[in-house]
Amino acid sequence: MITLKGHLLNIIPKTEYKKDGDSLATPVKAKLQILVENKRANGTLVKDLHTISIPDSKINLYADKVGKEVSVEVGIMSKEKIGFYGV
Repeated sequence: MITLKGHLLNIIPKTEYKKDGDSLATPVKAKLQILVENKRANGTLVKDLHTISIPDSKINLYADKVGKEVSVEVGIMSKEKIGFYGV
């Protein structure tokens, strides 16, 4: 596993997605928005915002940590750009 460390900016609660005219709703996982500071090869610091979906069972672990540094165990998924998901 990989651990992503950064500043927790926001928690997006789990919801249900419903298309117009569709009676079935699709559940959507909760997400964490984490600001991560990375150092480039030339020494410049850049900040990247990552939105990470997390399992429902882990939402309570982060509820009181908005505005604080957190560590999140993640997996990696990639098509063109690297994305993370909580595990």
